[in-house]
This record gives sequence, structure tokens and C-alpha cells, in this order.
Amino acid sequence: MDLAKIKSVVLNQLTNTNGLYSLKLQNHIYGCFIVMEDIAQHTIDISGTTLSTPKFTFDCDKQFNEIGLRYGFAMDTKLILDIFTPEYKATWLQYFKDIDIAQDINEVDKIEDCLIEVVQSLVKTEDNFFISALETGSLPQEWIEKVLNLINPPLEKEIEVEKTAISTAVTEKPLAKRRLATTRRVGQKTTSNKKSLAKTRRHH
Repeated sequence: MDLAKIKSVVLNQLTNTNGLYSLKLQNHIYGCFIVMEDIAQHTIDISGTTLSTPKFTFDCDKQFNEIGLRYGFAMDTKLILDIFTPEYKATWLQYFKDIDIAQDINEVDKIEDCLIEVVQSLVKTEDNFFISALETGSLPQEWIEKVLNLINPPLEKEIEVEKTAISTAVTEKPLAKRRLATTRRVGQKTTSNKKSLAKTRRHH
């Protein structure tokens, strides 16, 4: 399977991102990893772009921006991927189809290894939620705190942003205390030396 396309679109999408948007994108990429693995390992059924089990259905096309919320390492609704290029979406959907045809976890491993290198090269260590979740199977408490600070910044930070006009985005009102799900399960890989993704996933 050609890796050039997926590497290019993820690199372009991730370049020069930071803060909350970087977190959203990392969470989405992680979710796409889980989708690929589930397809290759027959954990879910797939018809067109719709994933299904006896308990749920999920349309990867219509709900593309929600992949991180369903399959990522953090499922807060503020992490919905609200901005992405058409090419980014089209490429992921095509790779999901290709994996369904190939039914080969080795191909998934190759894609993951390639994209892990991209994430490591572009995201600072202190901001790399993706790698932290990848290595441990879930986000450690200190990383959960970082997530919460990004999605619900302290009030004084919000005021400072408004005063200095650092951000042109509309500031969202802080919501009530949220629960942050952070654990997932993924079957053990036998063909890759890299650490497996998270080992527990919430039930659908």
C-alpha cells in the first residue's frame, strides 16, 4: 500500500498547529488508527463508509469530524475536529476502504509507523498527547490535566486572550465539569515491534 498520500495529507494538516486544534487533530488521527485496526481485525463490520456492531453504527463519511470523539484517546465534545481539508478526509476514507479490501493488519502497521514518525517530527514533546496515549494505552493524569486546561482554560487566561486579542476565534463559554474518557482496547499486534495502542475501549 502506497504511504506517500496519507503521509502527505497528515503532514500538511498537522504542520504549524498548536494548542487546542493540535489536540483535536492528534485525537482524530489516533481515532483513525483505531478504525483501521478494527477494520483489519474484523472487530467491526463495514458497509461502504458505515461501521457497525450489534450495539452501534458509525458513518465515517457523515461523522468524519467525530472519529476522535468515538475512537480517540479523549472523548470530550469540544474535541470535535471542526477544521480539516477535503483532501485529508478523502484520503482517510480511501485508506479505510483499501484496508477493508486488503484485510491485512501488516498494512495497518506500516501506515501507523509512517504517521507516528510524522507526529513525532512535528509536535513538541510537551504537547504530544498522541505519543503519550500510544505508549501507555491511556493518558496519564498529568496529560489529562493538560487536556482539561485546553478545552476549559482557566478564567484568567480567557480574560487575557480577550484583552490582548491574541486569538480571533470566538471564545466558547466554559462548560460544567466534564468527564473525560481516556482508555481504549486494541488487539495485540504480532507483526510490529512498536507498542500497541491502548488496550481498553469504552463499550458502545
